[in-house]
Amino acid sequence: MAEAYPVELRERAVLAYESGDGSYAEVAAVFKVGVASLNRWVALYRKTGRVTARPKGGGTRSTISASEIEAIVALLGDPTALEITAEFNSTRRGRARVHVSSIKRALHRFGYVVKKNAAGRWRVCDRMSSRSERNF
Repeated sequence: MAEAYPVELRERAVLAYESGDGSYAEVAAVFKVGVASLNRWVALYRKTGRVTARPKGGGTRSTISASEIEAIVALLGDPTALEITAEFNSTRRGRARVHVSSIKRALHRFGYVVKKNAAGRWRVCDRMSSRSERNF
């Protein structure tokens, strides 16, 4: 997602529109912003008196913990991501179940390397080394 426009630019554009310097399209062209963006900023300014950006949305936090992944990897040895997913979902029902892509993201987040072996199956190898552990 792109970063928000600076507040100073927003304020100048809104004040230019409010002072009657032109239509939405004309003012947006002068400030090199989208017409819809300027429209939203003006509406926000009229409603709240400010044009500061709203906080970014966050989505849903993952329910997969590092300890669960570590326990499954220790239990299964050298499992594929699909095998980890099956084990993770074996005790869960409905919305608590996760997709293999969620497991792969969690493995990456917790520092595991997931690679294909010669047969083309994804395998969880081990944790990635950090830069401080490398010897150059």
